[in-house]
Amino acid sequence: MNPSSNSALRLAYISGGFPVWALFVAESQGFFEAQGVQCSITHTGASTAQMQGLREGRFDVGLQLPDHVVRAGLNGTSLCVLAAQSHPPDVALVASPAIQNIEQLKGHRIAVDGARSGYALLLVQLLSSLGWTSIDYQLVEVGDSQQRVQALRSGELMASFINPPLDKALVNDGFVRLTTTRQAFPSYPGPVVAARSEWAEAHPLLAKGFQSAWADAWRWLLDTRNQAQAIEIALKHLGAEAPAALNALQNLQRQGMPQISEEGMSQVIDLVWRNESVGQNPMPQPGSYFWPTRIA
Repeated sequence: MNPSSNSALRLAYISGGFPVWALFVAESQGFFEAQGVQCSITHTGASTAQMQGLREGRFDVGLQLPDHVVRAGLNGTSLCVLAAQSHPPDVALVASPAIQNIEQLKGHRIAVDGARSGYALLLVQLLSSLGWTSIDYQLVEVGDSQQRVQALRSGELMASFINPPLDKALVNDGFVRLTTTRQAFPSYPGPVVAARSEWAEAHPLLAKGFQSAWADAWRWLLDTRNQAQAIEIALKHLGAEAPAALNALQNLQRQGMPQISEEGMSQVIDLVWRNESVGQNPMPQPGSYFWPTRIA
């Protein structure tokens, strides 16, 4: 496929770390170019900035947790899932050395990306399971994982979900890993690649080209023959150290291609419906979020 004047795609991602590994593989190994996709990449550093950019049409595609896709539809911006971004990451809830268990977070300030989205919703669900209400803690919007790490190190905030591999440096310095998303929510889906539905319908060849490039990037990443190059990409773009990158890569290779299913999207819809004032609005069908058809 040859690039054309209509081949430009504006992509945004929120946080770094291993969940965006395939993005930098696709860019560095020429998979976007091979599909005729000119992909410009923006690091927004916050989900609110990314969602605003999608609403305003400044971005065509965004990498985000799937609840953003559901909530965007409630707020008048239709998004559709092009692919699974990555497997559900084992994101750690990391706390100050003064906090030794989740119960000790009561009364403290906790850093989140967006207070009503992403891992904040899972955190609220976790704390609610302890019988807590919103008066028992305070969620403070900070930004991406790097910014939340800084907030923890400064002592300004007491805990936050931190993407790998950034959590490891904190734990090595005495911070406490209280739990992880995989431990607390073992069947909740991972992040997705989502596009503005209007854009995808207007540019079907470009959207399909992106999907092909994304799948090619994952196949390359999972191929053990590319291990050395893949680790180099992680060191350059993901802030990883070689041992952590090798361990993460081997975990990915064991898991295979990431997927997002209707069952997973159903869990996301349930979570959003519990946390948003949607009245008697009927829940959408999970398969309605996939483009162009349901992804198995």
